[in-house]
Amino acid sequence: MFCPACGAADQSPNAYCKRCGEWLADKKSFGGRGASKPEQRITSMIVFNGLSALLALFSAIALYATYLNTPEAKWSVYAAGACCFVIAIHQMISMGFALELKVRLKRGQSDAGRAIVSKPGDNVAALGSGKTTQFVDVPLVTDNTTELLDRVPRVTKPCKP
Repeated sequence: MFCPACGAADQSPNAYCKRCGEWLADKKSFGGRGASKPEQRITSMIVFNGLSALLALFSAIALYATYLNTPEAKWSVYAAGACCFVIAIHQMISMGFALELKVRLKRGQSDAGRAIVSKPGDNVAALGSGKTTQFVDVPLVTDNTTELLDRVPRVTKPCKP
């Protein structure tokens, strides 16, 4: 797959471009529409979590306000109210995680955009050469392995019939 923004080859569908960071939706697998961006899915998740938390909280308050200290209240009404409170708390926590994820995604994209993006005509490597000798001077595993091996004598034992 090629990036439509910068023309970089060998790109994965439904991922970000390795050169420019543009979202590359695979339009073939989604009926011509393409997959939604992760930012859009996270925003939808935040809205859904917020609405469901409000509805669960409203339901719990309505149950307790209607049946609290009334003779027709049964234990099941109080249990349902408690379950609604638990659902509301769970959805608020989930919404908090989604908000944090959105912030991290935004921060990661801005950091990646500054550090990696280079123009197609530049001779600047996006990433380093991959050499680690500047950090740790360790010989390769395969260096001098034939010199380290001693010739193993072959011992043959006669087979017992």
